[in-house]
Amino acid sequence: MKPLRILLVMGVTFASIPTPFAFQTSAPDPIDLETLVVTGSRTEHSVDESPVSVEVISREDIEQTGGRNVADVLDGQIGVNVQHSFQGSTVQLQGLDSKYILVLVDGERIGGRISGAIDLSRLYIENIERIEIVKGASCALYGSDAIGGVINIITRKSDAPFNGNVRFLYGSGLLSEPGPPLHAVDVSGGVGLREDDWNTRFHGGWYRVDSFDLDPSTPGTTGSAVQHWEVGNKTQYTFSRKSRVHSSVSYSMRDQRAVDSQTTGAVFDRRNLIEYLRVSAGPEFTVGDEGTLRIHGTYHLNRDQYLYDQRNSTIQDKDEESIEHLNEMTLQYSQLLGEEHFFLTGVDGLFQRIYTPRLDGGMGDRFRVAVFAQDEWTPSEDPLFQVVPGFRLDMDSQFGLHGSPKAALRYDPHETVVLRASYGMGYRAPDFKELFLRFENPGANYVVIGNPDLRPETSHSVNLGVNYAPVEWLEAGLNLYHNTISDLIDAQSIAPGGEGQVQQFSYINVAEAYTQGLEAQLGVDFATHWTVETGYTLTDTRDKETGRELDGRSLHRAHLEAQFNQRDWGLRISSRGTF
Repeated sequence: MKPLRILLVMGVTFASIPTPFAFQTSAPDPIDLETLVVTGSRTEHSVDESPVSVEVISREDIEQTGGRNVADVLDGQIGVNVQHSFQGSTVQLQGLDSKYILVLVDGERIGGRISGAIDLSRLYIENIERIEIVKGASCALYGSDAIGGVINIITRKSDAPFNGNVRFLYGSGLLSEPGPPLHAVDVSGGVGLREDDWNTRFHGGWYRVDSFDLDPSTPGTTGSAVQHWEVGNKTQYTFSRKSRVHSSVSYSMRDQRAVDSQTTGAVFDRRNLIEYLRVSAGPEFTVGDEGTLRIHGTYHLNRDQYLYDQRNSTIQDKDEESIEHLNEMTLQYSQLLGEEHFFLTGVDGLFQRIYTPRLDGGMGDRFRVAVFAQDEWTPSEDPLFQVVPGFRLDMDSQFGLHGSPKAALRYDPHETVVLRASYGMGYRAPDFKELFLRFENPGANYVVIGNPDLRPETSHSVNLGVNYAPVEWLEAGLNLYHNTISDLIDAQSIAPGGEGQVQQFSYINVAEAYTQGLEAQLGVDFATHWTVETGYTLTDTRDKETGRELDGRSLHRAHLEAQFNQRDWGLRISSRGTF
């Protein structure tokens, strides 16, 4: 592999608040402590008052990373490990794989999982206001898949009577000699309107990058050519002081093309076209003086077309189409009870249906209904002491009833110190692939068969954390965690392939595994314009049956970021790295 010889990146951003298309002349501000977060408790809290630890990546921080998508933004965040593969970009939290991480958009789960995970590279930043991260089991509020934590992507809304922005990036590089240069273009923008009762914002974007080849001696390509575009709208209408309605719609299309070559000499043209539609709407009412009723429904459509065309032959050709329908409905009520209790309860419903030739029978469906409740009890405000018990009961059409309790504590012994502790039980129901999939690879002489008798994976999660901010320019944090997963689902050989025979694999519940470790963080503001942030993560993992470490986890991970911010000039420069 040869190093990058030439790299040219040009970026231009135009903003209009409120003057149309004027250059942005002020540097972004750090996260305001009054920023509202919702993920940790499904209700709004300011960052500094949240009973559950929530990490926030603000809009300014998102832009400063220079990233194009959510995977770029999360890559390098302390305690977050982004992994890149042919299936896309996925994330680990606290040593747990992406299939244990629930990814939400405005509090609603995303459809279109690939091998149990959401490809974060398909989520582009243009329409994102902030990203909230909650680590540790959150199944008591969100149900299956939230064993390791939740990543909630909050979309933007209009913050001025009229505002618009256009963002343009161009990059060019020579990855190998001889070889053609690699070009990348990214164009995105949005227009927002706000009146007394209306708040609406339209957005769109287009991204394209060439394929590249680091080994010209073979006909295959190293990286896929990608073309992605998306459009969408988010609107809120306020009927009165006590009622309003929200709606959003988005559509995206991602087209990836590459050439694969095998050592046998076979050459394949590969194309994967993914379309994703999301429609969401619902009202919100104020009940009395201290109650809120929220009703919300979301429909997801994910269409995945996969073409694998062998040159000069049809033996291993594949032409597959998978269509997934996901419907969600939520009814949630919250009420302040006296001065010490804030009570939340609700009902979630989910129906999923998928059509794909990879499933035995070509089609599968499931539904899930759940009730949940949580109480934020504040027996003392000075010093602040909070107890947050919660419980969720899921009824799954495949696996029956499953309960997920959780309890969290927060104690502020001093205005400079915040102590948090949490314990939660969680579960993950096997996905369609693990239950019903039948996938054949004649070229590699193997087949993977689903197992409808799988049991859900269950977990126990403990987190202990402390934050210390003795002065305005210094903040430190430490978090200890331990996660245990039982009935771990793994693919294992059930029929070894011999001469003339096909090797068979299937998914089975094998054993227990654990992940444990610590996350440390230190941030310092000094010399007026400089900020330095450093972090360290220790991740110890083990399969209890074999005694081996789990694959793909770094035992040690360090992060350093330095930032220069000259507000008078409107200039902000940052550099970050991860080891």
